[in-house]
Amino acid sequence: MSKISKPQSCLQCPYKWKHLNLLSDDDIRSIRQNCTIIRFKKGETVCKQGTDATHVLYLAKGMVKLYIEGEKNLILRLIKAGEYIDLQTLFGDNSYRYSVAAMDDTEVCMINSEHIRKLAEKNSAYLFELTKVISDSGNYFYKKISDISSKHLRGRLADALLYLADEIYENKEFDLGMTRRELAEMSSMSMENAVRILSELKADKIISVKGKRIKILQYDILKKLSDIG
Repeated sequence: MSKISKPQSCLQCPYKWKHLNLLSDDDIRSIRQNCTIIRFKKGETVCKQGTDATHVLYLAKGMVKLYIEGEKNLILRLIKAGEYIDLQTLFGDNSYRYSVAAMDDTEVCMINSEHIRKLAEKNSAYLFELTKVISDSGNYFYKKISDISSKHLRGRLADALLYLADEIYENKEFDLGMTRRELAEMSSMSMENAVRILSELKADKIISVKGKRIKILQYDILKKLSDIG
């Protein structure tokens, strides 16, 4: 982990949040004064479950995973550049409910939470977009937990592969940027089961697997496996 200091300009930043233009230029400049950019290397912890949340975390570069720590970790979701890592603590509990780790080399904007709250108080459109992000995240987490508790192993792994193809890589063919263990943690199963089901899907010609390269050959069938659980 290394500190990069303050951003040069949030106004011209190519990684700025898509709804930042709802704020005035002066308000955007004020974010710069309350922001520090931290660089994390792959595998480093960005924030720790249970610790105080004094800053809003925004991912400027790279990718991170959100996960619940336990005897077996559960990866809730991945976050790509251009998204907030955590907003749940902004208006509610001021401690992180999960840990966040860098999936590759990343840059995180750490913005003072109180300053963001003050901006939201005086700008209803900005507040609406913040709360929409919080609501969408909450709905995603509820569905994730529901699917894990109700679906069989093949359905859960199908969910993970579809999520990676549709939401993360936006392509039916991609280089898996995680270990087999992390794929298992995303599907709430043992690594042995994840490897076995991948092999079965490959044998059934639903996917192809060559090292880290995964290609979905029969998307409709994989989607059906996900739907029936």
